[in-house]
Amino acid sequence: MSPGSDKSDPVAEGKANTPPDKAHEKPETGAARRERLLQTVERLPTGPGCYLFHDVTGAVAYVGKARSLCTRVRSYFNERSADTRRAVRFVDRYVHSIEFISTGTEHEAFLLENKLIKRHKPAYNVKLRDDKDFLYVRVRYDHDFPALELARRPSKRGDAMYHGPYASASSIRRTLRMLGGVIPLRDCTDREFASRTRPCLKHEMGRCCAPCVDLVSKDDYAELLAEALAILEGRCEAVVGRLERDMSAASDDQRYEEAARLRDQIRYLRMVTAKQEVENITVDDADVVGMHRAGSLSEVVVLFFRRGALVSSAHHTLESELPDDELLAGFLHEFYGDARPAPREVLLPCAIPEAEFLVERLTERREGVVDVAIPQRGPRHRLVALAAQNAQDALKVAVDQRGHQLALLEGLAERLGLDHLPERIECYDVSNTGRTGVVASRVVFRHGEPERSAYRSYRMKTVEGQDDYGAMGETLRRRVKRRDSDPLPDLLIVDGGATHLAVAQRVLEEAGVTEPVALAALAKGGRRGRSLSLQAGERERLFLPGREEPIVLLRNTPEEYLLQRIRDEAHRFAIGKHRKLRSKESLSSRLDDIPGVGPVLKKRLLQQFGGTRALGRAGEQEVAAVRGVSPELARAILDHLQRTGG
Repeated sequence: MSPGSDKSDPVAEGKANTPPDKAHEKPETGAARRERLLQTVERLPTGPGCYLFHDVTGAVAYVGKARSLCTRVRSYFNERSADTRRAVRFVDRYVHSIEFISTGTEHEAFLLENKLIKRHKPAYNVKLRDDKDFLYVRVRYDHDFPALELARRPSKRGDAMYHGPYASASSIRRTLRMLGGVIPLRDCTDREFASRTRPCLKHEMGRCCAPCVDLVSKDDYAELLAEALAILEGRCEAVVGRLERDMSAASDDQRYEEAARLRDQIRYLRMVTAKQEVENITVDDADVVGMHRAGSLSEVVVLFFRRGALVSSAHHTLESELPDDELLAGFLHEFYGDARPAPREVLLPCAIPEAEFLVERLTERREGVVDVAIPQRGPRHRLVALAAQNAQDALKVAVDQRGHQLALLEGLAERLGLDHLPERIECYDVSNTGRTGVVASRVVFRHGEPERSAYRSYRMKTVEGQDDYGAMGETLRRRVKRRDSDPLPDLLIVDGGATHLAVAQRVLEEAGVTEPVALAALAKGGRRGRSLSLQAGERERLFLPGREEPIVLLRNTPEEYLLQRIRDEAHRFAIGKHRKLRSKESLSSRLDDIPGVGPVLKKRLLQQFGGTRALGRAGEQEVAAVRGVSPELARAILDHLQRTGG
């Protein structure tokens, strides 16, 4: 622990030091601060743990883990190579004090690092998006006739096999739809499968082999499933050969429509495999990582090779001052942080600190050996170079996009008369039908693009009925209370007019907000004859503090488009949350008021009948047939639903 520390971190079993007092009678020079930090580093323990870099305000700027705290943190002060000089610049610019927490093992350090990152949200740790652009094809082992299902997050239970990942959700969904016309696998839910008594329409169309009514054996279905998986992996020769034989037979028998359909299927299969497959005989199952940097902006590309073919890729743009090895290590630990299946190999462009820990994690997840290598020559080195070229090309696009967004934000700042760029914009909207389920939404745009992980919804606690102004006030008061852990934006927009703007102003004044937060209210304009005379058609009006008249936004300008996009996103998000809440309350209000119907029984009834309307139309014997429902309770349920309009 560092000198003068007497605090411990409540999330860890270990020792923690606290950052030095930031109050200095005289301004500390850079050399003096560096010398002070070096003295702290020499006192760090040699065992495993986590280290926290604090900036001049005391906020946590970076969290890292280490097998040896002293050795790892000392490496930031080493100026021997170009990349470590970047680490030195990072320390000199952003690190004011160092805190550490000792742990018993490296695994404990990894778990603690995740907790600390979630708690402090350090500015310079690698942050990836939620990977919603990735899909896997799942085949479950616990069903005799498994369907090809889509999954976002592979399960850790080991009861399924996953193929992918696929970066394009629309592409893999389209592939599965087209695949259904070639390989007649089922695509119904387990509930539909279990309830079928006769083949469905898809069987009549030739898109399902109807295993639900025993029209295909388990072995034959397994062969069809193997063919479908082979096509997804880019191997369609056997299936194409079978289709060509069937096409020839249909043509010989003068069944020309069927022959034409088979011909189209063959063309489709060849097109799909040509799109998915980049032949590669050097790696069988590997993730190849490439990286390219331009100042603080970096692009990391991962190429996914499965069964010797390039099946997909992932692109991530990162903004960080960290050195390349630290940045790449943070990316990999975040990238493989959840249940993502581990490949046989991970090929990297450079060495990363404590790579052994990444190898151990991936090996444990794969339940087999995983190699993490930095190839220096040969075919694998060429694959890493290919990934690096992809990263360089993607970074050019990202830089161009950043330049466009910067110009857009500059134009918006000029239009609104702001003295700083609105890099973070928050917009609030209230969804209210005048009955129940009043919900407000917050959407966040950073650098002109939505940051969906920061979206929030607010269910009203003190406001009842149709009171938009009261709901907006409650929402903003709850938002402002969290400004210490969630800093306020550069521009805060409320959906509404001058009164909504006045509500926002009053909330910030009452809370004593001193941060430079720009306020605005965005409202659709009226038509001729209303209080505001405009040209024909609706126009956007922007209300600003201190201005009696609103700004009428020019048509088809980038600034108008951005503000409309932000407001529409807030409206969409609020409406979606409101509908979910109203639907939940509607279901609960009819069944939860019946004595004897608890959560388990309510779930059984809804699963059996599909909803309260179907339940209300059922007979007493049908309801009493549900496990846990007596004839008397069945009669009470039906009487209650008839009285309440069920």
